[in-house]
Amino acid sequence: MPIRLLRGVPAALALVSVLVSSGAARAQDAIGRVNIAGYNTRGMCSGTLVAPRAVLTAAHCVLERDGSPKRISDMVFVAGWTGEGHAGAARVADVEVHPDAVSDGRIDVAHDLALLRLDQDVALEPLAVGNAPPAGPFALAGYTRSRPHRLTRSEACAGQGAGAVWRIGCAIEYGQSGGPVLFGGDRPRVAAILSARDAGGAIAVPVDGWVRRTLARLR
Repeated sequence: MPIRLLRGVPAALALVSVLVSSGAARAQDAIGRVNIAGYNTRGMCSGTLVAPRAVLTAAHCVLERDGSPKRISDMVFVAGWTGEGHAGAARVADVEVHPDAVSDGRIDVAHDLALLRLDQDVALEPLAVGNAPPAGPFALAGYTRSRPHRLTRSEACAGQGAGAVWRIGCAIEYGQSGGPVLFGGDRPRVAAILSARDAGGAIAVPVDGWVRRTLARLR
C-alpha cells in the first residue's frame, strides 16, 4: 500500500484516541493548529511550539504539491485551540523547509520537516525536541479534520524510533500532519512529526540535525 501524505478527507482513528480537554496538562498548550487561509482556500495542519517564536510542522503543510511555497501571509499558528479559545497565537513571519524536502518536484516524505518563525513570541512553555531516537511507545497528537476544535491524542502507540522514516502502529487522520510524536511521560519531548499514513499506521519523520541547527539559530 503506498504511503499517502495527509491531504483530503478524514480517515478513522485506530487504537486508543483521547480528546484532551482545556484542563489538560500545560504541555498540551504548546501543540496547536497551523491555519492556512487564502483566496478561495482554507487549510489546516498541526504544529508544535518548540521555541517561543518557532513551530515545528511538516513541510508539505507549507508547500504546494509541486514543492513551491505557499503564501506566508496566509499562515497563523494557534496554540492550544479548544474551539472556544486558545493559549496563544501569532502570524507566521518566515518558513524554513528542510533542504531535502523536495526532490524532482515532489515532497520527499523522509525529509518532510519545516520550522515556522513567528512574528512574535508565544507566552507558553515550548516542548523540547528529543535528543536521541527513543524506543517507544509513543503518543501522537494533533487536530483532525473531523474534530478540528479539540486536540486528539493516541496513546501507547507501538513503533521503533530508528531510520529516516518511522512507522508507528496508530492510525491517524487528515489534519494531523505536522503534529508531534511524543515520548517522556509527564514531561513530553518531540521525537518526530507526523507526515503520512500507511496500511493503518502513521508515518513519522524524526527530528534531525537540521531541525536542531535551525532551531538553535531561531531561538
